[in-house]
Amino acid sequence: MRLTTKLLVLPLASLFAVASVQANQPPVAQQSAQAQSQQKVMEIQTKLANVQEQVIEENTELKKQQDELQKSFNDVAAEAGFPKEKEEKFVALQQKLQQADPASEEAKKMQQQLIQYQKEFIQARTAIMNDPELQKKQQDYQSSLIAAMTEKEPKVQVWIQELNSMRGGAQ
Repeated sequence: MRLTTKLLVLPLASLFAVASVQANQPPVAQQSAQAQSQQKVMEIQTKLANVQEQVIEENTELKKQQDELQKSFNDVAAEAGFPKEKEEKFVALQQKLQQADPASEEAKKMQQQLIQYQKEFIQARTAIMNDPELQKKQQDYQSSLIAAMTEKEPKVQVWIQELNSMRGGAQ
C-alpha cells in the first residue's frame, strides 16, 4: 500500500476481487459479460496510464507539481503517525509474510504487526483525505494532468467518461 496519488486508479479490490464459489453462480453468459467488462476497464486504465506517463515525462512543470503533491502526502501521513519509513517496513513485512509458513508462530506475529500497521495506515489515510489544503493541491494537480493528457490525446475525456460509466454500472 502506498500513499501516492495516481490518476484514475480503481481500488484493487474492485478490479481484482476474487468471487467466492457459491451454489447459485450467475449463468456463463453473465460471467462472460462481467469478464469482458473487467477486461475493458483494464484496457482503458492502461491507455490512460500510458498517456499520463508520457505527459509527465514531457512536462517538467507537471512532474514538479506531482513531486510536490507526493511530498505533501508524505508529510501529512508522517504527521498522522505513518512516516515513509513505516510504510517501507509495512511493505517489507507484507512481502515477508507471503514467504512464511502461515501456521508458524512467526507468521502469526507478522500478521499481528500488519494489523497494527493497517490501523495506523487507515488513520493516516483519513488525515490525508480530511486535509483541505492537500485536497486542493490534488484537485489542482488532477485538473492540470487531465488538461495535459487531453491535449496530447483527445480521446482521454471519452475514456474517462466510459470508465466512470462502467464503474457506475458495477457499483
